[in-house]
Parts: sequence; C-alpha cells; structure tokens
Amino acid sequence: MLIPVLVLAAGVAQGFGRFGYALLLPAVNADLVHSYTVAGLLGTLNLTAYLGGALLVSLTAGRMAPATSVRRGLLLTTAGVSVLALAPSVPVLVAGMVLAGFGGAMIWVPAPGIAGSAVGVSRRGLAIGLTGSGVGLGVIASSGLTAVVHAVAGPGAWRPVWAIEAVVAALVAAAAARWLRPGVVPASGPVHVSALRAVPGWIGSMLSYGGYGLAIAIYMTFLVAAYEDDAGFSSGHASAVFALTGVSITAGGILLGRWSDAVGRRAAMTCAYGGMTVAVLLVPVGAEPWAVLSAVVFGLAMSGAPAVLAAHLADSLDPRRFAAAFGAVTLVFGLAQLVGPQLGGWIAERTGSFSAAFLVAAAAALGAAVASATLPRRGAARSRGTAPGAS
Repeated sequence: MLIPVLVLAAGVAQGFGRFGYALLLPAVNADLVHSYTVAGLLGTLNLTAYLGGALLVSLTAGRMAPATSVRRGLLLTTAGVSVLALAPSVPVLVAGMVLAGFGGAMIWVPAPGIAGSAVGVSRRGLAIGLTGSGVGLGVIASSGLTAVVHAVAGPGAWRPVWAIEAVVAALVAAAAARWLRPGVVPASGPVHVSALRAVPGWIGSMLSYGGYGLAIAIYMTFLVAAYEDDAGFSSGHASAVFALTGVSITAGGILLGRWSDAVGRRAAMTCAYGGMTVAVLLVPVGAEPWAVLSAVVFGLAMSGAPAVLAAHLADSLDPRRFAAAFGAVTLVFGLAQLVGPQLGGWIAERTGSFSAAFLVAAAAALGAAVASATLPRRGAARSRGTAPGAS
C-alpha cells in the first residue's frame, strides 16, 4: 500500500492544495476578489507558504521522519482546503491558501525519496514517476469535479468544489495514518541542507528547477483564464483542456521516469524542458488543435521533469538526505514561483491579454533546458547502499 498512498497524497498536495485554484480562479475572482492582481497574489501567498513548508522539511530532515512529514502535511492541507470552502472574505481565503501551501510542501518534498527507497536501483525512476502521477490524478479529479459542480450549480460556483476536495483529503489523511508508517532505522550520521552538494551537477539541478517553477506557476495559474478571456473558450472547453493537462501529468512522470532509468537523467530532463517550452508558446495561439497539443506536451513535461530530477537526487542520497536536498532545490523552485502568479496577473491587467505572460513562461522553460544540459552526461542510477523503507 506504500506507493498507492503516496500517489493519493501527491494528488491532494498538488491537485487540490495547489493547482486546483487555477480552475476556480475566474469564479473566485468574479464572486469575491474582483482583481486579477489580487487573485495572482493569492497564488503567490500559497507558494510562499509552500516555500516555508519546503524549508521546514529540509531543516528538520534529520529529526522528522519523511513519512511523518507526509502525514502531518495531509492534515494541514485538509484544514486549508476546508477553510477555502468556507471563506467569506479575502483574508480568510489567504489563510486557507497558506495552510494548503504549507501542507502541500510537507507532503511532496519527502514523498519521492520514500518511493525511491522502496524499490531497486533499476526501477527508481519508475517508482518516483508513479508517485508523481498522483499530481495528474489530483488535477483530473479537480477538473472533473469543477465541471460537474458548474453543470449543476452554474459556472460561478466554487465553494462546493473545495468542500468535496476537503472530504477526499481527509480520507487520504486517514489512509496515510493507517499505512504510511515512519521507519525504525534512523539516518546514518547528521543530515543537513548541504546534502545537496553531494549530488553531481547540483547547481544545474537547482537552476533548472527554478526555471521550471516560474514556467508552471504562470501556465497552471492562468491557463483557464487565458483560454476563457483571450481565446473565447467556454468554461467547459477551458476546463477540459486543463483536465487534459492533468491526464498527461499522470503519464509523464511514469514515462520519463522510466525512460531516464534507461537513457540517463540529463537527456530525459533536457528533452522534458524543451517540450515544455514549445507547449507554453502554443497557448497564445488560442485555437485548436494547438490547445490540446499544448496541454498534452506540457502535462508530460510537468510531471516528467521533477520525477527525473528526484531520481537524480535519489541516486546519491538516502531518504532523509533526499528530503533535505529536495527541500533545498524546492526553495529555488518556490522563489521562482513566488514571482509567477503575481507577475502574470500584473502583465494581464497592463496589456489586456495573457500572451506576454506566457512568453515569459516559455523563456523560463528554455532556461531550465539549458541548465539541465549541464548535468552529468549519464545520470545513471547508483546504489546508495540504503535499506528500503518509509523512514
């Protein structure tokens, strides 16, 4: 049950607590916020909290077991989504976004390391990719739920979506409490954030994840709004494209994670970021079949790139050191994402279009591709000599 619980946890952390906001952004903005700049700021605050959660996991990796972090993160995310469902004002929305963001980082940062330690070296990329597929499942669930709620209650309904997601998150938290247990074997020696420096090509890893963070912050926050406001897509059409992104996210980590086991981490990661660049550039076209193609390619790259990066780190580190190192690169990722939602909203209000914002996202993805090309030529998995487990 270890991998299935991690898959569901990843779906709650990212599909509900993070990316589900993009689906509800137009309705929330029209009903309560009334400003895309403020709406973007809400996304920024969510990411700020995510950054704080990543820092906490990284600093406490030597004292808090990765499984314990996941379980606590699920409780925080459940609380956050519950607050969002009940929010009567913008300040309460802020509280919910902060709780969900902080909890999401506590779930996601240690999860790949737990998955990677549970299998042999030759299947590490696949196991981590499977865990990352939960992100896509969460996006699909959010998209489908939003479509159903809008069909029943109208396109302005958003509270019931978060209310139902809160119930699902609580059930996943209960499953984690039952099946995801801290390991009994402690890490050998002290664990520090500097564990990242033991990973070959760690500078390129950090820079690429930063560019990736800026690209997905803009893409996933404003995709639905861009298709509705710029291209004239209906709410159902735009949500369907977003859902297709989720379907591809589900497959991307598995496909690219497994491919990286065979061809190496550098090649797989560079290809993923190159594809992401093209996918972002297709959004301003605002027409089919380019919207579908963009969603598919972006989704594959979105889950594939971090799965490969996580496998690259896990090749060199045990689960606790992985949590410290992945937390460190996530800080760079988070700092880049802090800029994305607010920058995208500001550009949209100044230009009357989201096109320029997506050009910025494409440039960030291209930069990530260049940075990932500096990793070792063959990022093959290496045995760490650690025992499998959820420690």
